[in-house]
Amino acid sequence: MKGGRRQRWAKGAMAFMAVVLLSLPPPARGLENLKFEPEFNLFSARQDVQLGKERAAQVDSEFPLLADAPSTRYLNSLGRRLAAFSPNNNPAYAWTFKIIDSADINAFALPGGYVYVNRGALEAAEDEAQLAGVLAHEIGHVVMRHGTHEASQALLAHPLAILESIFGPTGSLTDQLEQMGLGMNAILLKNSRSAESQADEVGMYILYQAGYDPRAMAEFFTMVGKRYPQRTAQFFADHPDPEDRIKAVALAIPRLGPAKRWTTDNAEFREVKEHLLSLAAPPGTEPAPSPAAAYAGPPPEPSSRFSKYEGKGFSIAYPDNWQAQQNEDAVTLVPPGGTVDAPDVGEVQAYGASLSRFQPQHGAAGHWELADATQELLETMRLSNASLRVIEQREMKLKGRAALWTLLEAESPLAGQKERDLLVTTRQNTFVFTLILIAPESSYAAYRPAFEVMVKSLEVQ
Repeated sequence: MKGGRRQRWAKGAMAFMAVVLLSLPPPARGLENLKFEPEFNLFSARQDVQLGKERAAQVDSEFPLLADAPSTRYLNSLGRRLAAFSPNNNPAYAWTFKIIDSADINAFALPGGYVYVNRGALEAAEDEAQLAGVLAHEIGHVVMRHGTHEASQALLAHPLAILESIFGPTGSLTDQLEQMGLGMNAILLKNSRSAESQADEVGMYILYQAGYDPRAMAEFFTMVGKRYPQRTAQFFADHPDPEDRIKAVALAIPRLGPAKRWTTDNAEFREVKEHLLSLAAPPGTEPAPSPAAAYAGPPPEPSSRFSKYEGKGFSIAYPDNWQAQQNEDAVTLVPPGGTVDAPDVGEVQAYGASLSRFQPQHGAAGHWELADATQELLETMRLSNASLRVIEQREMKLKGRAALWTLLEAESPLAGQKERDLLVTTRQNTFVFTLILIAPESSYAAYRPAFEVMVKSLEVQ
């Protein structure tokens, strides 16, 4: 580099870094105001691609890749279609999607558009929208340039002369950076909590623009965490996912725009998933143990005699052959044998009632309509049971208090069965007080008289 150019480059770089060092991190923004602007970065988009390509060559040699043309072709078709809807997409990005032949549920992205998805994630996804949510999240990391942003932050501690040599025209970026002791393998995949939230936001935007239900992303997080706890340890280590993050996804979705006729599934996804499941198990996979018979048959029908439960701010009658159980968040009224041990999930209520309070997030405290708050509650419930649907809803009175009566259908924890859930909601101060009455569809008629007595007896203060 000639002296004049060197001097101009050095002055510009020093001025630029001074501004960065004096700048505070940008404040958190609501999804409706987010412009999806990548943060400080010393690398160009083409250098993102170079770094990603160099690291991808290492990944390809270190991990067992699935050499299966139909599934790889399908994944690339879906991934590139989603990437076309991403903000900050760059023509230089490679957009290459590969499958790691591992039963663990995980995915990661390298700079420049190199995305890897474990076979376990494809097989665990219940529909194409959930798989699209996984890919959209990883695409979000690429277009927001999170990997090279972290690398740029690490480089700020090094002298300007070293930086100038790194950004010269030749040589391996990975080798030069690792010679400085930066440990690029870790840096490129180290995403902060704010970067994960940002990838969620970009991912939801991509899903919405591509015509998929954005809730599918949160549904996947919730589902795999509950069903496959032994296969998701690395996924949740790489993708921090506390409960408030799942709630944040649910609350952000309405800000994207009006609901559409969402794409959820298609025949190609089902064919590819069936094909993957027919292949030999990934290397090192242990055969899944047969789940023990955890269900001994239906509990006795509700007694015609009732006891009274006095709770905090409410009371209700319940069959005297049920047991009342209280924890920090809810009160459950359960017949003997009314819970089952579902594989990879744990104890789940299949019969009985649950009473709790729900805090709506839309509107100021207490300033919400019951119908809107109930709809928000239903959206939250769908995160743990995507099949939940409303059969009927009507207004009612609880001892003169305005309430909503909502009949629901959902998948039962009892294998191969549907359940009917009767949801009653009413206002209690700034909260929504909720009563959910639960029974398998095959038993609902026998439980209905008891449910009617319980609803009529409910008194909320």
